[in-house]
Amino acid sequence: MNLTMNSFTQSNCNIYREVIWKNETKIQKKKIRIVGAVVFLALMIFSSVFVIWQMKTNEFGGLIDRIEEVFYGTPFKNAYNAKSLILVDLSNDEVFISKRENEQQLPASLAKLFVIKYAVTLADLDSIVSANYEAISLTKSGSSVANIKTKEYYLQNLFAAMLVPSGNDAAYVVADYCGGLLSPQAKNSQERINAFMEHLNDYLQEQGYDDTVLYDPSGFDTEARTTALDLKKVVESLLEYQWFRDIVSKSSYKATLPDESTQMWKNTNAFLDSTSDYYNGNVKGVKTGSLSDDYNLVVLYQQHGKEFLICSLGSKSNSSRYDDVNYIIKTIDESDYLSR
Repeated sequence: MNLTMNSFTQSNCNIYREVIWKNETKIQKKKIRIVGAVVFLALMIFSSVFVIWQMKTNEFGGLIDRIEEVFYGTPFKNAYNAKSLILVDLSNDEVFISKRENEQQLPASLAKLFVIKYAVTLADLDSIVSANYEAISLTKSGSSVANIKTKEYYLQNLFAAMLVPSGNDAAYVVADYCGGLLSPQAKNSQERINAFMEHLNDYLQEQGYDDTVLYDPSGFDTEARTTALDLKKVVESLLEYQWFRDIVSKSSYKATLPDESTQMWKNTNAFLDSTSDYYNGNVKGVKTGSLSDDYNLVVLYQQHGKEFLICSLGSKSNSSRYDDVNYIIKTIDESDYLSR
């Protein structure tokens, strides 16, 4: 009897030890799996941080888009993806945000700002300019136009035609007229425009626009280059003229010509269009520009008694340039900078 009980007890003990051993083994395996998962997660986080750190600035926005899409099912809409940017508080010239502001980009129609800057040093706003067919016909197919006629315009009329509808035809007429002042011996419009562009580039270098070079007064040229910093400088100088502010702030502009006829132009800036989804009453101009796959936008933004200049270059599409600048505007609105 005792032997039977002892055997039974010993057998039970062996079974109990086996159960304990199996449970401990399971616990150990579970611990190993948990530690492995933690290590894997840590490696994933480290890898993600490392990838983000390694990526170039202009690729970062795209990475954010993908991360947001993975986690939330929709792309991140409030990312700045253009190539270059400078945001400055005009009250004290403090740079608020910048991204590759010294990197050369295509100016496209923003070249017209430099043309106007130089032209005002050569002639008065009320100078009468005879727009001739030869200059107008130099306008390239597919470019924006102001429907300039072969008639007389005030120089200020032509500036408005360059700024509001971004008329390339007006740019050629202005360059033709100013080139004639600089080179009276020039035989035709092309020679006069060439003379103007040569003097313009000399002027830009003299004035410290070291990273800007232009070959066509309209900006319809893939070899031209400028920077966000140079654009900031030229727009700041033009904003000193009230006539410039008046022109660029209008959603449409009515010009009165020397013969007292009028011509109406619609602004290319969607921020000024009350029917546009991008309309913003705090935007007070300035100008759009696009060529090839680069879409540019310079904006004067007013908020809480402050004026901000945004120069954004190299967005991927017409809509994305407004999305990019909207992101910058949102950054301004939500920052504590306005309460200083």
